[in-house]
Amino acid sequence: MALTEHAKFWNEISQIEEVDYDDEMINRLLRFKAIQCHLSGVHTILDVGAATGAYSIPLARMGFDVVHLDLSDEMIKTAKENAADLANIRFIKHDASCLDVFGDDAFDLVLCFDGSISFSGGKAGNVISEICRVGKKVMLSVSSKSCMTATWLNYCLAKLNRIHPSVKDMMETGYFSKENYDDADELTSITELKAYDVDELREILEKNGMNVLECHSIGSLTHLYLLHLYRQNNKEEVHKKINEISTNKEFLEICDYYDKYVMPSGMGSFRRAGIFAIAEKP
Repeated sequence: MALTEHAKFWNEISQIEEVDYDDEMINRLLRFKAIQCHLSGVHTILDVGAATGAYSIPLARMGFDVVHLDLSDEMIKTAKENAADLANIRFIKHDASCLDVFGDDAFDLVLCFDGSISFSGGKAGNVISEICRVGKKVMLSVSSKSCMTATWLNYCLAKLNRIHPSVKDMMETGYFSKENYDDADELTSITELKAYDVDELREILEKNGMNVLECHSIGSLTHLYLLHLYRQNNKEEVHKKINEISTNKEFLEICDYYDKYVMPSGMGSFRRAGIFAIAEKP
């Protein structure tokens, strides 16, 4: 996907970026819980693909020096409006696959969640390499290969009424590009995507010289819970129930434990990236 297409895609969804559908809220809260556990000794933070500031702005309000980086003008515009009273946050429009505006180890902590990696498609590995280069510690989330395979199966059966070759490709390689198929426009508006499994992501981080502290699914329990909710309730009731339980601290702890110890290689969240990792320089 060309940079202009990437920017257009994110511009178009900027108004709903922080609207929590299905299990998005618990995914956000699990990530913020992990962030709070790794702030000791941190002064400078880079948030790559920071969107409308779900993490960059709260962290700036906590007193950290934050750089908010995104490709979308609309995302940055909204974030700037929400952080108008803050002097310790800087906004940069830039491509995540080449962070050449920063030197090696420029930040104590780098965050890179959701689309910045996976929606970079063939350049996803470049994004991971760059955040590892500029950060002493990194936290990232990527699309889950197991979850995206089911998503792709749903796309093709709903829109084409057949199993498209991209389903097998997603299952085996985690990679989708419209250029590889003659009829992909009928399937999805997504131009390119790279999904991972836990072992693949861990290996990539290690190849980039990082010690991996955590690498596991995120949000698998709520993904499974949603199946029960949708069987028993209408859509509006599902949204209400899942968002209510997501704010329960006990539920947050159960979901965190489930990801780490019960289903670490699970499918992850139904919405938002389903694999989460923390790594640091030796």
